[in-house]
Amino acid sequence: MELEPGPSLEQAEGLLSDEILIEWLRTSFDEVNAWGVSFERLMKSKVGQKYFAEFLKGEFSDENILFWQACEELKRERNAEKVEEKARIIYEDFVSILSPKEVSLDSRVREIINANMVHPTAHAFDEAQAQIFTLMQRDSYPRFVGSQMYRKLLSSFGGVEEV
Repeated sequence: MELEPGPSLEQAEGLLSDEILIEWLRTSFDEVNAWGVSFERLMKSKVGQKYFAEFLKGEFSDENILFWQACEELKRERNAEKVEEKARIIYEDFVSILSPKEVSLDSRVREIINANMVHPTAHAFDEAQAQIFTLMQRDSYPRFVGSQMYRKLLSSFGGVEEV
Protein backbone atom coordinates (compact mmCIF):
# COMPACT_ATOMS: atom_id res chain seq x y z
CA MET A 1 0.00 0.00 0.00
CA GLU A 2 1.47 3.32 -1.06
CA LEU A 3 1.01 6.31 1.24
CA GLU A 4 -0.65 9.40 -0.14
CA PRO A 5 1.44 12.56 0.13
CA GLY A 6 0.24 14.73 3.00
CA PRO A 7 0.39 18.46 3.50
CA SER A 8 3.83 19.89 4.05
CA LEU A 9 5.21 20.26 7.52
CA GLU A 10 5.17 24.04 7.07
CA GLN A 11 1.44 23.98 6.29
CA ALA A 12 0.67 21.96 9.41
CA GLU A 13 3.05 23.74 11.82
CA GLY A 14 1.15 27.02 11.80
CA LEU A 15 -2.06 25.47 13.08
CA LEU A 16 -0.99 22.72 15.42
CA SER A 17 0.63 22.27 18.84
CA ASP A 18 3.66 19.95 19.13
CA GLU A 19 1.58 17.03 20.45
CA ILE A 20 -1.00 17.40 17.71
CA LEU A 21 1.71 18.01 15.10
CA ILE A 22 3.19 14.57 15.83
CA GLU A 23 -0.25 13.02 15.36
CA TRP A 24 -0.72 15.15 12.21
CA LEU A 25 2.40 13.66 10.67
CA ARG A 26 0.85 10.21 11.17
CA THR A 27 -2.46 11.26 9.63
CA SER A 28 -3.24 9.68 6.30
CA PHE A 29 -5.47 10.66 3.43
CA ASP A 30 -7.78 7.80 4.42
CA GLU A 31 -8.11 9.26 7.91
CA VAL A 32 -8.87 12.78 6.68
CA ASN A 33 -11.31 11.37 4.15
CA ALA A 34 -13.03 9.39 6.93
CA TRP A 35 -13.70 12.66 8.79
CA GLY A 36 -16.03 13.58 5.95
CA VAL A 37 -17.95 10.33 6.32
CA SER A 38 -18.16 9.93 10.09
CA PHE A 39 -18.51 12.64 12.72
CA GLU A 40 -17.44 10.09 15.33
CA ARG A 41 -14.15 9.50 13.44
CA LEU A 42 -13.56 13.25 13.27
CA MET A 43 -14.11 13.63 17.01
CA LYS A 44 -11.83 10.68 17.87
CA SER A 45 -8.92 12.41 16.13
CA LYS A 46 -7.01 15.19 17.93
CA VAL A 47 -6.03 16.61 14.55
CA GLY A 48 -9.61 16.32 13.33
CA GLN A 49 -10.86 18.13 16.42
CA LYS A 50 -8.30 20.88 15.84
CA TYR A 51 -9.51 21.49 12.29
CA PHE A 52 -13.16 21.28 13.33
CA ALA A 53 -12.48 23.77 16.16
CA GLU A 54 -10.83 26.18 13.70
CA PHE A 55 -13.87 25.86 11.44
CA LEU A 56 -16.25 26.49 14.36
CA LYS A 57 -14.21 29.50 15.45
CA GLY A 58 -14.78 30.96 12.00
CA GLU A 59 -18.52 30.40 12.52
CA PHE A 60 -18.39 31.96 15.99
CA SER A 61 -19.56 28.71 17.58
CA ASP A 62 -16.37 27.17 18.94
CA GLU A 63 -17.89 27.11 22.44
CA ASN A 64 -19.54 23.82 21.48
CA ILE A 65 -16.33 21.90 20.81
CA LEU A 66 -14.52 23.65 23.66
CA PHE A 67 -17.28 22.49 26.02
CA TRP A 68 -17.19 18.95 24.58
CA GLN A 69 -13.39 18.80 24.98
CA ALA A 70 -13.58 20.15 28.55
CA CYS A 71 -16.08 17.39 29.39
CA GLU A 72 -13.74 14.77 27.91
CA GLU A 73 -10.89 16.14 30.02
CA LEU A 74 -13.11 16.11 33.12
CA LYS A 75 -13.98 12.43 32.56
CA ARG A 76 -10.25 11.56 32.50
CA GLU A 77 -9.61 13.29 35.86
CA ARG A 78 -9.26 10.91 38.82
CA ASN A 79 -8.53 13.38 41.63
CA ALA A 80 -11.84 14.23 43.37
CA GLU A 81 -10.79 17.78 44.28
CA LYS A 82 -9.69 18.50 40.72
CA VAL A 83 -12.92 17.00 39.38
CA GLU A 84 -14.93 19.41 41.51
CA GLU A 85 -12.74 22.36 40.49
CA LYS A 86 -12.88 21.50 36.78
CA ALA A 87 -16.65 20.93 36.96
CA ARG A 88 -17.15 24.39 38.44
CA ILE A 89 -14.96 25.95 35.75
CA ILE A 90 -16.92 24.16 33.02
CA TYR A 91 -20.15 25.37 34.58
CA GLU A 92 -18.95 28.97 34.78
CA ASP A 93 -17.41 28.93 31.30
CA PHE A 94 -20.13 27.15 29.33
CA VAL A 95 -23.36 26.61 31.28
CA SER A 96 -23.85 29.81 33.26
CA ILE A 97 -26.19 32.28 31.57
CA LEU A 98 -23.58 34.93 32.41
CA SER A 99 -20.91 33.27 30.30
CA PRO A 100 -20.07 34.75 26.89
CA LYS A 101 -19.37 31.16 25.72
CA GLU A 102 -22.66 29.71 27.01
CA VAL A 103 -23.69 26.57 25.11
CA SER A 104 -27.29 26.02 24.05
CA LEU A 105 -28.89 23.46 26.37
CA ASP A 106 -32.53 22.67 26.95
CA SER A 107 -34.12 23.27 30.36
CA ARG A 108 -34.25 19.53 31.23
CA VAL A 109 -30.49 19.19 30.79
CA ARG A 110 -29.84 22.42 32.72
CA GLU A 111 -31.87 21.02 35.64
CA ILE A 112 -29.80 17.81 35.57
CA ILE A 113 -26.57 19.82 35.59
CA ASN A 114 -27.77 22.02 38.46
CA ALA A 115 -28.61 18.90 40.50
CA ASN A 116 -25.25 17.32 39.62
CA MET A 117 -23.34 20.43 40.68
CA VAL A 118 -24.34 19.91 44.34
CA HIS A 119 -21.71 17.13 44.42
CA PRO A 120 -20.03 17.20 41.00
CA THR A 121 -18.52 14.05 39.55
CA ALA A 122 -16.53 13.43 36.39
CA HIS A 123 -19.86 12.66 34.69
CA ALA A 124 -21.76 15.76 35.83
CA PHE A 125 -22.12 17.01 32.25
CA ASP A 126 -22.74 13.74 30.38
CA GLU A 127 -26.28 14.67 29.30
CA ALA A 128 -25.17 18.13 28.20
CA GLN A 129 -22.14 16.76 26.38
CA ALA A 130 -24.34 14.31 24.47
CA GLN A 131 -26.73 17.12 23.55
CA ILE A 132 -23.90 19.33 22.26
CA PHE A 133 -22.35 16.40 20.37
CA THR A 134 -25.68 15.85 18.60
CA LEU A 135 -26.01 19.58 17.89
CA MET A 136 -22.55 19.71 16.31
CA GLN A 137 -23.19 16.50 14.36
CA ARG A 138 -26.48 17.72 12.91
CA ASP A 139 -25.70 21.41 12.48
CA SER A 140 -22.01 22.29 12.20
CA TYR A 141 -20.54 19.03 10.88
CA PRO A 142 -22.37 19.06 7.50
CA ARG A 143 -21.13 22.62 6.95
CA PHE A 144 -17.58 21.60 7.90
CA VAL A 145 -17.61 18.71 5.40
CA GLY A 146 -18.80 21.08 2.67
CA SER A 147 -16.43 23.87 3.66
CA GLN A 148 -13.51 25.29 1.73
CA MET A 149 -11.30 24.45 4.72
CA TYR A 150 -12.08 20.72 4.56
CA ARG A 151 -11.84 20.62 0.76
CA LYS A 152 -8.47 22.37 0.93
CA LEU A 153 -7.28 19.86 3.51
CA LEU A 154 -8.30 16.93 1.29
CA SER A 155 -6.70 18.64 -1.67
CA SER A 156 -3.43 18.99 0.22
CA PHE A 157 -3.36 15.19 0.37
CA GLY A 158 -4.11 15.00 -3.35
CA GLY A 159 -7.63 13.75 -2.65
CA VAL A 160 -9.94 16.29 -4.30
CA GLU A 161 -9.69 19.34 -6.45
CA GLU A 162 -10.15 22.66 -4.66
CA VAL A 163 -13.37 24.43 -5.45
